[in-house]
Amino acid sequence: MYTVSDIVSSKIESYCRTWRMELEDTNSILTGDKIVSASSTAQSTSLSDDIELGAVCSQSWNININDVGTKFLGKEYDTYLYLVDYETSGILADEKIPMGRFTCVKSKKSGGSVQLTMADKLYFSDKPYVPHIPMPNWNRSVEDDICRQLGLQNGNDYTEVRLLRDKNGRRLIDKNGKVLYSKYFYFKVSSLPKDVTMRQMLSYLSSAQGQFGYVDRYGKYVRKWYGKPVKTLDNNTIDLPTLSERQNAIVGIICKVSDDETLSLGVTDTTQGRVLEFENPYMTESLLQSLWRRIGGFSWYTTELYHRLGDPRFDIGDVVTYTSGTDNYDIPITNLGFNFDGGLSADISAVGLSVEEQL
Repeated sequence: MYTVSDIVSSKIESYCRTWRMELEDTNSILTGDKIVSASSTAQSTSLSDDIELGAVCSQSWNININDVGTKFLGKEYDTYLYLVDYETSGILADEKIPMGRFTCVKSKKSGGSVQLTMADKLYFSDKPYVPHIPMPNWNRSVEDDICRQLGLQNGNDYTEVRLLRDKNGRRLIDKNGKVLYSKYFYFKVSSLPKDVTMRQMLSYLSSAQGQFGYVDRYGKYVRKWYGKPVKTLDNNTIDLPTLSERQNAIVGIICKVSDDETLSLGVTDTTQGRVLEFENPYMTESLLQSLWRRIGGFSWYTTELYHRLGDPRFDIGDVVTYTSGTDNYDIPITNLGFNFDGGLSADISAVGLSVEEQL
């Protein structure tokens, strides 16, 4: 979830607010007065109606602009939203909220307006992956190579250190008195599947670490998994949501490595809960154990909701809590789409099949 100043935060959560959108390229800024409306496609962490590992999904915006003189096609733009003060018509607190970096892939003129389709650079990732590095190579090098070819910065931190702790929160120490820690797993990409695309390769690299991939607000390619709730929602700002009758919970994982090898952990009886099944030719026992520690036991409610006062601070993969009376429901944002017309609204959903649907 994106962090803003207290004054902007309080305005976002109030009913009196006016939004403007801005497009900025290397040479100019297209001001909010010209941007009439915009809607984003639902950025997703899953390609299907079920929660997944390794999905690498693009985002795009359809934008309607009162402008016929500017040439947009092929240009890259940073996109921002900002709040406007009713009295001064100025930018509130001089603070803009970045919404992503996009390339104009379609431009259609009609009368005095232009309709644009702006897409992040994963839009171009469905072409075959031809390595520009020696193979075999490490997973980080392959990810870096794909990002370079797509014109993306790799925003994943392979140097991140996680201290290991026991169930009481105490740091674990080995017999020599050294603090125990874990790093991101490195593994060798020995060969490439036939006709594999850039998106598919990024998917394999992502699912091997128990994550999904996307382009963030700053145009960087990043991976993540769902964490702790970042915000509480109630019926004051959203329409009554559609919620599953009971929680889904991940009780097991099954990975098809090849036609001759399948790895699994946890409970693989699908009558006991959600079992994630996926394919990854680079999966190993140690990688599977590592990702299982991250995702095992993850629980959530399948949800669809309309956020009337759309909050541009939400990121795909955030977890929000919906409260109704004394009941609380944790909702991972697996699908997130915005609509802008001077105000802002959002469509949020958390996908997932029930045990019965899985069967």
